[in-house]
Amino acid sequence: MKKYSIAAFDFDGTITKRDSFLNFIIYCFGYVRFFIGFIRVVPEVVLYLLGKVPNCVPKRKMLVIFFKGMREDEFLKKCRDYSLKCVDKIVRGKIIKKIQWHKEQGHRLVIVSASIDEWIKPWAEKNGFEKVVATKIGAFNGVLTGDFGSENCYGEQKAKRFLEQYPDREEYYLFVYGDSKGDRALLEIADSMFVVRGW
Repeated sequence: MKKYSIAAFDFDGTITKRDSFLNFIIYCFGYVRFFIGFIRVVPEVVLYLLGKVPNCVPKRKMLVIFFKGMREDEFLKKCRDYSLKCVDKIVRGKIIKKIQWHKEQGHRLVIVSASIDEWIKPWAEKNGFEKVVATKIGAFNGVLTGDFGSENCYGEQKAKRFLEQYPDREEYYLFVYGDSKGDRALLEIADSMFVVRGW
């Protein structure tokens, strides 16, 4: 018999109405610098859209262009400020109601995201999530490397890393909310799954 319930939410496009990665870059650098930098990633984005490369390829190049060499403490401050000041502006109202319902039922709340852990976690903690399973930023000696500090938490990695945190699958009932093919593996292990489109 399952003893408790977990509600696992994707972040970008599910909790939020737009991509937080791009939104965070604009927050840090402004629109002009964002568009100048983004032009350099267009070839990788096209290859991703054509299915020639995984989504981590354009994502990693964006990290190099905008964040390689930044001090880690500066990055963490920007993440916290963005998370607490800006994320509420891009969340879906209906999802917030779902989150509140799960909280009222006493369910555990988890975010499972391909985005960077450091700008999700402050918002998640403020809203009652017990854990964030997401991509880590790479750093060495207090400076960002422009790479990931973990596997990109996308696709099969979402299910794998969630189950590493909650391995006793028969002991809980799992709700999963997602919006894209990157969430498919996680949705497939759910007891109740919800595909969020146009909420």
